[in-house]
Amino acid sequence: MYTKATLTSRVVVGVYVDDLMITGARPADMDAFKEQMSRLFRMSDLGLLSFYLRLEVKQGEDAIKLGQAAYARKLVDKAGMGACNPYHALMEVRLKLSAKSSTPEVDATMYRSLVGSLCYLVHTRPNITCAVGYVSRFMEKPHQEHLVTVKHILRYIASIVDYDIIYSKCCDIDNKVMGYSLIGYSDNDLGGHR
Repeated sequence: MYTKATLTSRVVVGVYVDDLMITGARPADMDAFKEQMSRLFRMSDLGLLSFYLRLEVKQGEDAIKLGQAAYARKLVDKAGMGACNPYHALMEVRLKLSAKSSTPEVDATMYRSLVGSLCYLVHTRPNITCAVGYVSRFMEKPHQEHLVTVKHILRYIASIVDYDIIYSKCCDIDNKVMGYSLIGYSDNDLGGHR
């Protein structure tokens, strides 16, 4: 991330390899930055952001939606669970897992890959943060019961695959846009029962 700020403007640029994501409070500032960059480098303007690092962005008049539906589907398929029955509860209440398990060990590379992918999915699914953090404790030496819990989380993901995070416009009393806000509610740790 890079910022270009003056007394009257600020432009923020996200860089990934050869892709730039440019944002700012005023379109004129972003246009001036793009003009300056195009004089120095050969580049093309792809317009409004719609897809960046597996994040799907839908920009509307009153809201911006962020999602990872394609990534979530691919993750469920990667686990061999494309045809699974979706489950609407994230984890079992009062679930207790231990590093010292009596169940057989599982492929640690595969387990780490699934949990790592879930960590990336947290960007648009903050409600799974606690559950993913819990299963990530067992990445050194995962056992069957840990993998079963990861698959349970994936079944939950299958039930919410098309959910988005929505940032709605905030306006003052004169209907002047003040920015965007995110309001959400989640019982990430199941009421502290773990």
